[in-house]
Amino acid sequence: MTSVKRLVPMFGLLAAAAVGVLLVISGGDEGPSMERVTTVDGVVVDIPAGWVASADTQFRFEPPGADLSNVDSWTIAWACGPDGCVERSLDEWRTIESRLETFTRAREDAGDLLFGLVESDEGDAHVLRAITAGNQTVVSVAMFHDGADHYLECNLAFAGNPGGLEDAIVRACRSAVPPS
Repeated sequence: MTSVKRLVPMFGLLAAAAVGVLLVISGGDEGPSMERVTTVDGVVVDIPAGWVASADTQFRFEPPGADLSNVDSWTIAWACGPDGCVERSLDEWRTIESRLETFTRAREDAGDLLFGLVESDEGDAHVLRAITAGNQTVVSVAMFHDGADHYLECNLAFAGNPGGLEDAIVRACRSAVPPS
């Protein structure tokens, strides 16, 4: 048997091992399990699997068994801009994004409650991420649609380790289908 023939099985095993390592490393990229729902506003969006609509707020979802003391929430709302529901181009939405209530409220609280406040513009979305003094992860996303008179507001508030929900809320807002 030549040395090349003896090495073929070894190369096969090495290739299989490399594929296995890649699958293990990339397996966590999918994030938490999600399910598609339609909100009372008619927005079709992903929420964490098993979470239920809040009894208090129609556009808020909570883990099952949540009560008023639970601070975990996932909210999706079809909202107007600061000057009312006016059709705006994507560029017009971008010029008023700093005046949207979700972001102004968070910036006002930054001195007392929020740490590591980071905002980023991501094309047709604006994303704010922070940690509260009570170790709650907060992520707010404003998703803009060219020519729309509303924007999509998505928020996550989660105590402790969010387990990938902070990226999932951004993906959910991006993939949401506004009401027709």
